[in-house]
Amino acid sequence: MIYPRWLQELSRADFLQSVGLYVMPDRLFLVRMRKSLFRLSVAEEESREIPLMEDAAQRRRALSEAIRSLLPHFDPARDPLYICLSPEQVIGLQLFLPRAAEENLPQVLEYEIERHLPFRRGDVYYDFLVTEKTGDKTGVFLFAVPKRILDDILGSLSSFGIRPKGVETTTTALSNYLLFCASGLRGPALVLGGQNQSWEIIGLNVRGNGWRQEQEVLYSYWLPKTEWIQGLGRAIFQSFPHDATKFFGWGYISDLLSSLEAESLQFDDLLALGKERLGKDKGVAHSFYLPAVGAALRGLREASFSVNLLPGAREEAQGRTFSWLNTCLAVLLLIGLIVWGGSYPVKDEIRLRQLQKENQKLAPSVEALRKEEEALNRLRKEISFLSGLKERRGEIFLVLDELSRIVPNNAYLSNLRYREGNVELQGNAENASNLVPLLERSPVFENVGFNAPSNRGRDNRETFSLKAELERPEKKGAKP
Repeated sequence: MIYPRWLQELSRADFLQSVGLYVMPDRLFLVRMRKSLFRLSVAEEESREIPLMEDAAQRRRALSEAIRSLLPHFDPARDPLYICLSPEQVIGLQLFLPRAAEENLPQVLEYEIERHLPFRRGDVYYDFLVTEKTGDKTGVFLFAVPKRILDDILGSLSSFGIRPKGVETTTTALSNYLLFCASGLRGPALVLGGQNQSWEIIGLNVRGNGWRQEQEVLYSYWLPKTEWIQGLGRAIFQSFPHDATKFFGWGYISDLLSSLEAESLQFDDLLALGKERLGKDKGVAHSFYLPAVGAALRGLREASFSVNLLPGAREEAQGRTFSWLNTCLAVLLLIGLIVWGGSYPVKDEIRLRQLQKENQKLAPSVEALRKEEEALNRLRKEISFLSGLKERRGEIFLVLDELSRIVPNNAYLSNLRYREGNVELQGNAENASNLVPLLERSPVFENVGFNAPSNRGRDNRETFSLKAELERPEKKGAKP
């Protein structure tokens, strides 16, 4: 069932504010956004340069000064802050694990992480995103950031009393931004972009599923510009199917396509899509702000992918709670349903009494028909039993005649049971095992065997319990 679009949007209606901070090695991009019921808009956007320094202490001071200059543009106590780290600061790779590991993915990844990353497990913060399932394998995107990088950022923020709500990468931030701007997107999509002498490719697939969409990250590649030009990036790009893929671009997309010799490639500009979705009067000024916008969407409840590299974020994660607006709407809806449904018990009670009166009038006739039906069923069973007895009468006489002929005088039958072509014999004999070949040689019996082990009594006689099947006429005719 495809739910109305207005009903889907109503579930996300709210009044919220959120701040996204895109952190690059040499620059900060900050975006403050607000959500007024259904409408999203960009309230402010600011950027700050960070001098590149070899000394770690000097770099932390430069980062703190840049953050201090951004404080007048948002309220740390009121506006939740979400951070997006540039791809050169984060390690991202795709793993394929056995499906049996799905129930304990955090524990499995904690064990596997040192096998795939050039860091010890205690030197990185990491999170993961479950992707496609192929055969008996489950795809997992693993994102990790060295602790020294994220700790410097968190330490600078905490000096101003700021504790971010989440930390993610451009892979999820740009994917959330695309899915927000192109809400009707279906099928495979490719995001191409570049900045700071490096380029990035992100592959997505979106499938519609009624109330919800099913999105998955297919791949994510980041390479310095030199490696793209040398041919590695070109080989990766040409390996993707281009016919059914929707392309989106941001940043230095023209330089990227030129290096790939794909200048004629048709793509949609992510910056232009954002201006259409967020309003042209106060849109995003430059495409470098797009990762910050994607990060801020998490605070506005518009994100599709959720990755959080904050220390202990996965252990502290809880189920999503309703906002006060959603709670009020739910309460109003519940009251409306109670009022709307309150009249039904009264109506049902009136209908029930009317039906009971009619049933009382029909009860004698129904009871008479029921008795006639029971008598008819009883007669049918008696007729069926007598007919079956007549058909089986010849077989019973045949069994008794054959047994009286082949059973030796020193064997006695105490019980004989015949049922639908099967014969069960019980009795005693001097040697019960001799009865089996006697019965097998008979043209009347086949598949002769013991039902239970034989026991020899004090009188030196064996009790036996045999079973056999009657040989059917067609089987007799088939014998040579």
